[in-house]
Amino acid sequence: MPPFLAATAAPAAAGAAGTPRTTRPHAECHIWSMPPLAQPSAWFGLLDGAELSRCSSMPSTSSGPSMQSGQSGPDLAGFVTGRILARTALARLAGISPEEVLLRTACPDCGGPHGKPQIVGAAEGWELSIAHSGGVVAVALALGSPVGIGVQRPRPRGGAGRPPEHELLLTPVERAEMERLSQARRVRAGLAYRARKEAVLKAIGESLHTPLSDFAVSRPDRPPALLGWYPPDGGRPVPAIADVPLADRHQAAVAVLGVRSVLPTVHDGRDLLPGGRPARWRRRPRGRPGSPADRTR
Repeated sequence: MPPFLAATAAPAAAGAAGTPRTTRPHAECHIWSMPPLAQPSAWFGLLDGAELSRCSSMPSTSSGPSMQSGQSGPDLAGFVTGRILARTALARLAGISPEEVLLRTACPDCGGPHGKPQIVGAAEGWELSIAHSGGVVAVALALGSPVGIGVQRPRPRGGAGRPPEHELLLTPVERAEMERLSQARRVRAGLAYRARKEAVLKAIGESLHTPLSDFAVSRPDRPPALLGWYPPDGGRPVPAIADVPLADRHQAAVAVLGVRSVLPTVHDGRDLLPGGRPARWRRRPRGRPGSPADRTR
């Protein structure tokens, strides 16, 4: 699928949001998405010991969405699908086998084996973010630039008025903007706000425990951008943001640090698993990072 050129976005230069630490004009961001694997245990052979340990404590189905992020806690299928997608996508981009992809995870708050995965070993240099939401698991990859991805799914909602979680997700200005919308448009706008904010927090390396009402992003009908923090904090980096529509009306956003705009390209994650197995890729000569290797026929 071609890049969403119309979705590229430059970070805001507002002092309240900090100074953009830009080193490149743009970054390509590859996004793979697919439904959760039907038999996650069949893929345990591609997971490491720490990941298998996490699997042993996970429910087989997702818990309910949290008020803070609107996201469900990761279930076994979502977690395994994210790790398999990450390994097979990195193998394709780096020209190595999925078994050579090493992921290390340490929570920035407690040091536990959860949080944003870091890529080490043969695929080092790529940056990764993973998101789960309902029937979609997505991974985002960018070369040399920290990246974050947020995914939200539409949920049936009864009654009129403001959804109660908006008090936790939105700033007063954002809530006022939502009030001006029709009830039908509020649903999509809420998805866009949440996806953009989740992507920002992941890109800058902050826990999703950071209140989403502590910072503002642009209105969903305007180019995505980080507008500011409350109270103002000029020490935080300003990522570039792009909206990315996914299958089944899921709304996603990616955020990348150190660039003025993002060029997202969406791929079907099932293409990495032909016949229910990881695609095999020829090893590429060293010194050519970043381009896909040729598939072995």
